[in-house]
Amino acid sequence: MEQLSNLVDALAAPFLIPFSPDQRIYLFYLVTALALAYLVHAAARDRGEAEADGGFWRQLFAKRIYNHSSAWTDYKFFLVNKLAYPFLFAPLVLGAAAATEWSGSLLAALWGPEGPGLEAGPASIAVMTVSLLLALDLSVFVTHYLQHKVPALWEFHKVHHSAEVLTPITVYRMHPVDTLFTASAGGLLTGALHGVFAYLYTEVPGVMAVFGLNVGVFAFYLLGYNLRHSHVWLPYPRALSHILISPAQHQIHHSSARRHFDKNLGFIFAVWDWMAGTLYVPREREDFAFGLYKDEHKAYDGVIALYLLPLRRLFARTLGRERRVLRTVAAAAIAVLLVSLTAIPQPLTAPLPRTVHLEEMTWVEVREALAKGRTTVIVPTGGVEQNGPHMVLGKHNYIVRRAAGAIAERLGDALVAPVMAYVPEGETEPPSGHMAFAGTLSIPEPIFAAVLEHTARSLRAHGFATIALVGDSAGNQDAQAAVAAALTEAWSGEGVTVLHVGDYYAANGQVAWLEAEGESEVTIGRHAGIRDTSELMATYPAGIRAERLQPNGGRANEATGVSGDPRRATAERGEALLNLKIEAAVRQIRAATGAAGS
Repeated sequence: MEQLSNLVDALAAPFLIPFSPDQRIYLFYLVTALALAYLVHAAARDRGEAEADGGFWRQLFAKRIYNHSSAWTDYKFFLVNKLAYPFLFAPLVLGAAAATEWSGSLLAALWGPEGPGLEAGPASIAVMTVSLLLALDLSVFVTHYLQHKVPALWEFHKVHHSAEVLTPITVYRMHPVDTLFTASAGGLLTGALHGVFAYLYTEVPGVMAVFGLNVGVFAFYLLGYNLRHSHVWLPYPRALSHILISPAQHQIHHSSARRHFDKNLGFIFAVWDWMAGTLYVPREREDFAFGLYKDEHKAYDGVIALYLLPLRRLFARTLGRERRVLRTVAAAAIAVLLVSLTAIPQPLTAPLPRTVHLEEMTWVEVREALAKGRTTVIVPTGGVEQNGPHMVLGKHNYIVRRAAGAIAERLGDALVAPVMAYVPEGETEPPSGHMAFAGTLSIPEPIFAAVLEHTARSLRAHGFATIALVGDSAGNQDAQAAVAAALTEAWSGEGVTVLHVGDYYAANGQVAWLEAEGESEVTIGRHAGIRDTSELMATYPAGIRAERLQPNGGRANEATGVSGDPRRATAERGEALLNLKIEAAVRQIRAATGAAGS
C-alpha cells in the first residue's frame, strides 16, 4: 500500500510544481512575469515598433514558439525527468550536511572545539541571508563556467542549449548529469558556509525567507525570472546589468551566434561574469537564433536523444582522437567517487550501552536500540512533595527511577524515559494537600496530562510501540489513565499502545505482604510510613533522616505528613516491597502486549 502511495505521489508531482513556491514555475512567479511582459509589450507599442502588432496575448503565446517541436520536446522531457529524477538521480546528490560537518571539523581542528559563541541577532541573520545567497550564486556560476569550458561537461550541457525556442519549461531541459553536478556543488558550498556559522555562533542564525526560500532568491524569481526563457526582450539599465543578469542577457547566453558563446554564465549576479570576463551587456536589442552552432541542435530531436546523445558522443570522443579526455573523465570519476564516499553521510552505528535510561544514551544508541526491537518505553512519574520530617522531598523520583529501570531490564525490550518530577500535589492558592508543607511543588492536573501526552507523542514519533506510564504517587494515577486511554484509541490503527500501569501502584500486594509480616493497618499507614520509608532505604539511604523516625511523626498526621510507623521500616523490607511493585508492573505490561514471561 505504501509503495502504491509513493507511486501516486511521484506521478502527481510534475503537475503540482506550479503550486510549490520553491519551484521556478510557481504560479505567482509566472503571474509577475506575465505582468512584466505586458509592460514590455505596452512600451513597444507606444514606440510604434512592429513587433508589438498582433495583440499582447497572441504575441506572448505565439504558436510558432509554444507549438514548436523543440517546445514539445521540453514538455515531454520535463515530465519524464520529474518522474525519474527522485528515484534514480536525487540520491546521488552530495548533501549539504556532510559539508557542514567538514567545515565545522576543520575549524575545530584549527582553532579548538569551542567557537567564539557569538549570539545571533538581526545583523547576523542579515549576514547569513546574504552570505548563503552569494554562496549559492557563486556555486551556480562556477559549475556553469566549467560546463562550458570542460569538453566532457559541455556534452551534457548541450542538452539545455539545444532548445530552439525558449519557454518557462525550458529551464527543466537539463541532463541529469548536469543537474547532479550543479546541485552537488551548491550543496557543498552552502553546507560549508553553514558549518562556519555553526562554529561561530551558539545557535546558527536564521535566514530571512519567504515561503521557505531565501528572500533574495524569492525576489529574483518574482521579478521576471521566467522571462529568461522566453522571447520577451527585457534588458536592465546598463549599470544594473553589471550587477544582475537580466532576462535579455540570459537569452543572449542561449544564442547560437559566435559572438555570444560562453557569455552571461551567471544565475542572479552579473559580477562573477564581470570578474571572469564573460559578461556581455547589449546596448540595444539584437537579433539572433537560439540553439547550438551550425544547427547542431537538430540532432537533439526527442527525449531519448536528450538522454543518450551526450553519452554516445562522449564515448565516441574518448575512443577517438581525444583519449586524454577519457583519462581526465576517469580521474574525475574516481575523484568524485572518493569524495562521495566521505561526503555522503554514512549511517552512524554504536554498540548499546549498559543502561536502559534514555538520558544516559546518545541518539545513535537509542536508534540502534529501536532497530534491535526495544520498542517499549517506560515513562516514570514521581513528584516533589513532603514525605514527613524523615524523608527527602524527591522520594518518589528516586524510587520510581530505580523501579522503572528494573521493569525495563526484566521486560528485556524496554527503555526508560526521564522521571517526570513535576506532578499535581494540591492547590497553590490557597495551599492544599501536600502544598501545605514547605518545598512541595505542584502543577495543575491538565498541565500534567498535557506533558504526558506530548511526551508520548515524542516517543511515538521515534518508533516506540508501547509507551507505559508508571506513576509512584497517588496524585498521578487519574491523569495517566485518562491520557493512556485517549491516545491508545487515537492511535489504534498504528499499532501504538499507551498503557497506564496502575497495578504498579494500586495492585501490588504490598499491604498483604506486610500484614503477613505481622503489621497492621495502623502501623503500615498510607503516606511516609513503612512502605515508602523502606523503599527509600533500599534505594537512596542518604535520603532518610533516621533521628526523626517517629510514628505519625510524633504528632497528628495533619501536622507532620506521616501516616503509619516508619520506625518499622528496613532496607530489606524495601527490597521486597519494590520487587512486588516491579513484578506487578511487568505482569501488566506483558499481559497488555501479549509478551511471554522470561
